[in-house]
Amino acid sequence: MPEWYEQILELQLRENQDRWAVLEERGLADGAELQLGFVYLGPGQKEAEELTSFLRDETDYEVQARLQRLGEIGEEGWVVLGVTQPVALSLEMIDDWVEWMVAAGAAEGPCAFDGWEVVGARLDAPGK
Repeated sequence: MPEWYEQILELQLRENQDRWAVLEERGLADGAELQLGFVYLGPGQKEAEELTSFLRDETDYEVQARLQRLGEIGEEGWVVLGVTQPVALSLEMIDDWVEWMVAAGAAEGPCAFDGWEVVGARLDAPGK
């Protein structure tokens, strides 16, 4: 595994707790079936396309590699973007999924897993 694997895994698992708390605040119930969107950052086209191919072979996710403008300065870089099928969400499920996604990116790109979000959910604003 690349040397950054452990750092990214620890960071993403910490962020999961914060994201889950916000989602619960906004009305997400444990076990709700929703899709997760995700992104990886790749060092180049070859790596992004290799990870995309792997994810298509191993999952039923919609996934694509593309050159995209990154950050505020407009620098371009290769990303892998995707969305899962609807899945029953819980913090434990997300933690397990993130562990697999970080490992898949590290082994099959390598590309760094850069996060996830719930797709298409209509959630209440905090405090409502």
